[in-house]
Amino acid sequence: MKKLIYMFKESIQLIKKHKVYFFAPIILFLIFLGILVFILGPTAIMTFIYAGM
Repeated sequence: MKKLIYMFKESIQLIKKHKVYFFAPIILFLIFLGILVFILGPTAIMTFIYAGM
């Protein structure tokens, strides 16, 4: 858990330092997707992936 918090802090610092604010929504979406997969399991997400094809 400490590593995840450290990686999140580092990415926020990277965004602020280099002023690449367009990365913020991408990172937030990836965090949301990771939490969703962790809670629901990978089978729930695979349904949406196959439905999009």
